[in-house]
Amino acid sequence: MASPKTTLLVAAAVAAVVGVAALLPEMACAATYRVGDDAGWNTAVDYDAWASGKKFKVGDTLVFRYDTPSEKDVVVVDAQGYAECSVPDNARLLNSGDDHVVLEQAGQFFFICDAEGECDSGMKLAVNVH
Repeated sequence: MASPKTTLLVAAAVAAVVGVAALLPEMACAATYRVGDDAGWNTAVDYDAWASGKKFKVGDTLVFRYDTPSEKDVVVVDAQGYAECSVPDNARLLNSGDDHVVLEQAGQFFFICDAEGECDSGMKLAVNVH
């Protein structure tokens, strides 16, 4: 018969393995979201409404698609840049028309279009990553 100490150690090991296994499906299933769905990245989409029903997780990818890369872009900004539709000096600029952003950590992320008048017309997205 096993000693109480051995039984306790085995039980703790099993609990640890089960706990890690329960987390693996969520961690391994990163999602890819096409921002604005079929409409893509443009002023016709309410991005607050688009993001509201989604639970973004670390490892998920946002895909910004737009037809006119010469006229539109995606800029990763801070909260102030988002609120004011302004681009800080150190902002990351994406302008391929098929921009992929991996959400690498928990927190808030903010994106705007820096083309003239677009952000003020609603081309901005804020997401909370859990």
